[in-house]
Amino acid sequence: MAFSSIPTTDDGAERRATWLLLGPALGFLTLMSIWPFAYLIYASFTSYQLAIPIPIEWVGVKNFMRVMSSARFWSSLGITAVFALIAVPLQIALGLALAMLLKSVTRGRDIYASLFLIPMMVAPIVVGFSWNLFLNPIYGPLNAFLKGVGFSPPAWAQSPDWALPTLVLVDTWQWTPFVMVVLLAGLQAIPKRVYEAARVDGSSRLQTFWHIMLPMLAPYMTVAFVLRFIDSFRVFDIIYILTRGGPGTSTQNLAYYTYDVGFGRFEFGMAGALSIIQLVLLTVGTMSILALAKRRAQPPREAELPPTIKPFRSTAAMGANS
Repeated sequence: MAFSSIPTTDDGAERRATWLLLGPALGFLTLMSIWPFAYLIYASFTSYQLAIPIPIEWVGVKNFMRVMSSARFWSSLGITAVFALIAVPLQIALGLALAMLLKSVTRGRDIYASLFLIPMMVAPIVVGFSWNLFLNPIYGPLNAFLKGVGFSPPAWAQSPDWALPTLVLVDTWQWTPFVMVVLLAGLQAIPKRVYEAARVDGSSRLQTFWHIMLPMLAPYMTVAFVLRFIDSFRVFDIIYILTRGGPGTSTQNLAYYTYDVGFGRFEFGMAGALSIIQLVLLTVGTMSILALAKRRAQPPREAELPPTIKPFRSTAAMGANS
């Protein structure tokens, strides 16, 4: 009798309400993401060309074979890899330095952090136009200053030797603040008692940084590295504004090469194959980075630790779990 007054839930009504609430979001996701991706996969196996009015035919893996046999593809892949392997570690190192600098600031930290975040909040195309004006070899202020102090500056974005380093510089300037924010959150998550235990045990600052701070920041550094690694493959805005893939093809990465094939030569089938290959490369690269980070996250053996670090390894572990 006492339980008869408890209202029962109508599973059918609850299910209908769930679909009513999720339906618009799922429909939007299907329309804007799933369907275009499915059509991209379909187009990569066809002879789809916009400029030439010919029937679309199924060509199988012919587009993928054309891409893999193209010298420009391997050149673009090499440029993308070089850009990622230089820009991402540089951003991690500078972001860690800025995060540690802000961590040591006791007054006005939020103000300084907000100032550092300004480059990240600017649209990439605005960043490209701003740096294009700043680095202009004729009337740019940087070259005018360097000439004024007696140097002979290069043409930066127009130079075959300096174009790629210039893109690395611009990308690092814009996205190092993102790494700084991620690592600053990691530094603030480390309990103070971990540092106190290290000082009591006689650990130097270098030992504390190398054996305690870096291992406890490893998850945050992995997140920042993976996100920046993915973005480094998708860099397009600053390349389009600053170099247009040049001089020649010296700064034409995979993203710009895909754009050139799809919207320059209107070979949408081949551009779709390029996009799929780039997605596979990103997936494999990301999974490899995560697997390496997971393997390195295994706790070291006791014999591998310096004598001054052994006593409070458990203290650091308890601090990370708290």
